[in-house]
Amino acid sequence: MASIQFLGAAGEVTGSCHLLRAAGKKILLDCGMIQGGREEDARNRENFPFDPADIDAVVLSHAHIDHCGRLPLLVKRGYAGKIHTQTATADLVRVMLEDSARLAEADVEQGNRMRARRGLKPLEPLYDLADVSEAVARMRGHDYDQRIELYPGIYLRMQDAGHILGAAIVEIWVDEGAGERKLVFSGDIGPDGTPIMRDATPVQRGQPGADGKHLRRSPAPPA
Repeated sequence: MASIQFLGAAGEVTGSCHLLRAAGKKILLDCGMIQGGREEDARNRENFPFDPADIDAVVLSHAHIDHCGRLPLLVKRGYAGKIHTQTATADLVRVMLEDSARLAEADVEQGNRMRARRGLKPLEPLYDLADVSEAVARMRGHDYDQRIELYPGIYLRMQDAGHILGAAIVEIWVDEGAGERKLVFSGDIGPDGTPIMRDATPVQRGQPGADGKHLRRSPAPPA
């Protein structure tokens, strides 16, 4: 029976990470950075509460670091599958993660000078640009409104979340033999009425129509 485990951004804002178990598969929804101070940095370095090598697929809602920031670490620690996301996010996430890696390297370099004066062992960055490249190589971009089969009995569709470029509301249908059940993972939504973004697409019950595009979307803003 399908189940979901909340491993981040539950009782706090950052570190979005949720593990869906369904139809014999383990699917991670987001793998975000826990943001804040030194305590949060230490939490980011902890082992994941699962074996990254056991995860079958990752679905990323959007490119903000609190949703994608630990993807290179996930790959570094053994994840070898695909990272499914919206097409624009697949492009944007490289910029975000490369920036994150450079900032982490600079922070660790500065911190290690202080640690050396105190006789402490140096730390390594959480990940580097090579790890980012490995993570980005696993990205698979999908257009909005397209229902795709991830695995037998598991289907995925992304709808516009109206948050940033490529942000998606994730819809997952699971059929384990007793009829389909639908899970919606919102990520971050809105705000509505911004000059260059569409409003979030309303989520409706059931499956897409034959053309996969039965939901009403707000019109594109004027050029």
